[in-house]
Amino acid sequence: MDLRDEWLFAGREFTQPDWSRIDAWVRGQTGDLAEQDAIWMAIARSWISALCKEFGEAYRVDESEHFMLVSVASDAKADELLRFLERTLVDIREALPCLVGDPPAGKCPVLVVADHDRFYAYLADFTGSDELITIGGVFLNRGWGHFALPSHDLRLYEDTFAHELCHALVSRLRLPLWLDEAIAVTVENSITRRNPYILDREMVERHQGYWTAAHIQAFWTGESFGFADDGHELSYHLAQFILNAIYQGGATPPDLINEFILQAGGSDDAGASAAREVLGFELGELLEHFLGEGDWDPVPSRS
Repeated sequence: MDLRDEWLFAGREFTQPDWSRIDAWVRGQTGDLAEQDAIWMAIARSWISALCKEFGEAYRVDESEHFMLVSVASDAKADELLRFLERTLVDIREALPCLVGDPPAGKCPVLVVADHDRFYAYLADFTGSDELITIGGVFLNRGWGHFALPSHDLRLYEDTFAHELCHALVSRLRLPLWLDEAIAVTVENSITRRNPYILDREMVERHQGYWTAAHIQAFWTGESFGFADDGHELSYHLAQFILNAIYQGGATPPDLINEFILQAGGSDDAGASAAREVLGFELGELLEHFLGEGDWDPVPSRS
């Protein structure tokens, strides 16, 4: 199925579909979800095919069960890369025993654009900037989420793959940001073993010196994850602390963890009611043992 001109953003160097417009069209064709998925994949393959032509004649598409790889790799190398991606997906699902579910619908594109000028030109369509800000791989979570990488050495981006694919696996749950990030960072660390969670005296003192009643509400709403100060780093660390406290070193039964996560999804109180009803305690109680006495509970009207 070919892409229609009215589905494309104008003024972009590379083919970039307006997926929200396509979504409306697909829903209007059929109410059968399996048929919708088939139409989506046909459109996605048309998009990927167009990108291949724009990247250069040497580029090709190789597919596995869950991924579409765009590269100039040989048959053997492409097979190796796809097997690495599938193994990473398996590792993530094994690290989430209480959240085993189907992978996201459709296949995840992985674009390996080895020419750096072309790589940054592609990113510019998303960032609006031609500046060479990064040399690493990125996950472009707009429309049909996909990876863009400047090198065939996918192990350089293992952290990115693990983190972002984990987000994709739990995205249907609409989790509070702190819980979403806590799960993704914990799974990433369990797979890569590169950034283990550390809670020492220095980190405790940093947390205790930073968090206030106002700041903690920004944490529960997710705002603090975007702060330019220490709140950014400390938010990720605090999220891991809370998740570790909920697990209680493995003492909390997996089915309770699963139920808590499911109930926290889509909540307007950062998961506070789910913790109360499923786990039997307030989220703020966990922080009192860490930060000292204070008003640490999420305020629903702000969450």
